[in-house]
Amino acid sequence: MKAVAIILAAGKSRRMSHPKANIEHEGGKSFLQSLASTFLKAGCGVLGVVGSDAAMVREQHPSMDFVTSEHWEKSLLASVKAGLEVALQEARASEPEGGFAVLLHPVDMPALRVNTVKTLLKEMERGDAKGVLVLRPEYDSALGWPLVLSQAAAEKLLLAEGEDLEKALAALNPRRLNVKDPGVIVNINTPEAYERVFTKPPVLAPPPKRRGSPKRAGGSNGSGADNASPTSYAASPEE
Repeated sequence: MKAVAIILAAGKSRRMSHPKANIEHEGGKSFLQSLASTFLKAGCGVLGVVGSDAAMVREQHPSMDFVTSEHWEKSLLASVKAGLEVALQEARASEPEGGFAVLLHPVDMPALRVNTVKTLLKEMERGDAKGVLVLRPEYDSALGWPLVLSQAAAEKLLLAEGEDLEKALAALNPRRLNVKDPGVIVNINTPEAYERVFTKPPVLAPPPKRRGSPKRAGGSNGSGADNASPTSYAASPEE
């Protein structure tokens, strides 16, 4: 199953001293780079959605593809739609009859495991992947991320009215899937949360030249331009 992971990194990092996408996670990788690596290893393409600190995030991740959410201040749903619009261009071209999955994940939840993503995608394949299907992981009865949407569900979410993402998702009747990965609910969105996990204040990840960039899929030229072909982030077969 072809799939694209949309990493949501458009919001203002009001409580952090740096853009959350650029904060160091592990091994010198930023939150965003760590998540991109996770999704790529699970066989997904990757698309970042930026907004408030777009220039800084792009500079830190020169090999990634991004779309800018022009209305990021309005709601999270506005940023989701900005990503969906681009991702669904590839879906319509490559899978006109459905069978394409779109994943949505916040950038401040970088502890997600590769196997969890694979499990969610396998469950989507076992279900009616061409129907309106939304999967949402849960850990210890708490709802988590990423959301996994069939192509038809993603199309419906793109057309949702209002600004409330949770309300729009509820209308799609998501199905919960219990997983053994606490990373689906670990949200590192405050300095206090970061210090609890890493025992130090939040710091920026090293500049790109000092660490490897996630392997790109589909042969993009690395410009990160919003007008890049949708196929530039289409997933390659898993290595």
